[in-house]
Amino acid sequence: MTPADQPIIPPRQRWRVSIPKALWPEFEDYIRQQHRSFLLMTNLVAALAFASYAVADHLLIPDMAQASLLVRGGLLVVALLDIWLVFRRSRHVLLMDQLLSIHALIATTAWFELLRRSHSPDVPTFLYASLTFVLFANLGVRVSFKGAVLSSLAISLVIMVNVSLMNPHNDKPLLVFALVYLPVLLFCLFMSWSATNGVRRAFYASLEERRQQQALSTLNQRLQRLASTDALTQVGNRRAFDLQLEEDWQHLLQHGRPFALLLVDIDFFKPYNDHFGHQAGDRVLAEVASAMASGLRRGQARVFRYGGEEFAILLQVRQREELQQVAQRLLLQVAALQIAHPHRPDGLPFLTISVGAAQADDAAMRHASELLACCDRMLYHAKQQGRNQLQLAAAVDALQHH
Repeated sequence: MTPADQPIIPPRQRWRVSIPKALWPEFEDYIRQQHRSFLLMTNLVAALAFASYAVADHLLIPDMAQASLLVRGGLLVVALLDIWLVFRRSRHVLLMDQLLSIHALIATTAWFELLRRSHSPDVPTFLYASLTFVLFANLGVRVSFKGAVLSSLAISLVIMVNVSLMNPHNDKPLLVFALVYLPVLLFCLFMSWSATNGVRRAFYASLEERRQQQALSTLNQRLQRLASTDALTQVGNRRAFDLQLEEDWQHLLQHGRPFALLLVDIDFFKPYNDHFGHQAGDRVLAEVASAMASGLRRGQARVFRYGGEEFAILLQVRQREELQQVAQRLLLQVAALQIAHPHRPDGLPFLTISVGAAQADDAAMRHASELLACCDRMLYHAKQQGRNQLQLAAAVDALQHH
C-alpha cells in the first residue's frame, strides 16, 4: 500500500481528537462549509435571547428595568454588528467559533452590574438565571474546546465574584449557588468537548471518504484504460476503436467536425513472423505502433490495433492535403526504423507498411461502416499496387462503391 493509499483517519483518541498543523487549512474550510450557518444562527438566536431577558428584568428587578433596556439594547446592537463583521467580512474560523463565548462573558458582566444595583427582593432568586450564560458560551462551540474552557472559566469567575460581593457577610448563598452551578458547568463543558471531538472525527471521515473516492476514481480510470488498451502495443484496442469511431461520426453529424480514418497494414508480416518467431513479431508490432503514435500530434490523432498486424488511426483533419502529408510521414517513420526483413517476396530489405485512408466528411459517406469499408478498399489497392504506399480515397471512390 502506497502512502497515498493509506487511510488518513488517526488512531482513535479517547479524550481529544487533534488536528495536525498541516491539515488545519482544510479543517477551517470544512468548518466554513459545514458549520458556518450553524454558528451564525446560534449567535443570532443567543443575541435575541439575551435581549428578550429584558422582560424578566422588568418583572424581577423593576427598579432596573429602564437601565436593562438600555444595556440590553446597546449590547444587542454591538453583538449584531460583531456578528455581521465576523461572518460577512472575516474568514477566521476560531473567531466565528468563540464569538458567542466572548459575547456571553460581556453579557454576564453587564447583567451582574444590573443585579448589584437593584434593591429588588427577587435578586437572590434571579441570580440562578446566570447559569444560562455558561450554557450559551458552550452551546455553539465546534472548533476549540480549549477556547470553551477558558471562556467558561472566565464567565464562572465573574459569576462567583459577583455572587460573593452580593453576599459579603454570608458564605452560605455562595456555597449553595456553587453546588448548583458546578454540575451545570461540567455538563456544558462536556457538551463542548463532545461537539468539538465529533466535528473533528467528522472532518477526518470526510477526508477519508474523499481519499476513497479519489482512489476509486483512479482505479476506474486504470480499469478503463486497461479495457481500452491493447496489452502488446499499448495503443487503443478494437473495442476502443469502435467506440471512438462512432463518437467521432456523431460529432461530424451534429457539429460538423471533420475527421479521417487510416487503415495500416504491416507488409509481409507473416513471412517475418514465421522466420524470426512470434516474440520478434510481437516486438515489431510494438515498435511500429510506437513509431506511428510518436509521429502524430497529441490530441490530433489516436492509434488503435485493429487486428493482427493491422492498425487504425482516427485523425482530426480538414484538408485532403493534410491527410496525405500525415499518411506519407507515417510511411517514412516506419521505414526509418530499418527493421531488417530479408524474407520479403518483393526484395525490399526493410519492414514497411501500406496505408488506406479516407475523409469522413465525404458527401457519399452515410454511415461509419461505409467509411471503414472505403478505407479497407484503399488498403487493398495499396497492397495490389506493390505495398509500401498510400492509397487515398477521392470522392469518386466512395461514390462508385456506395
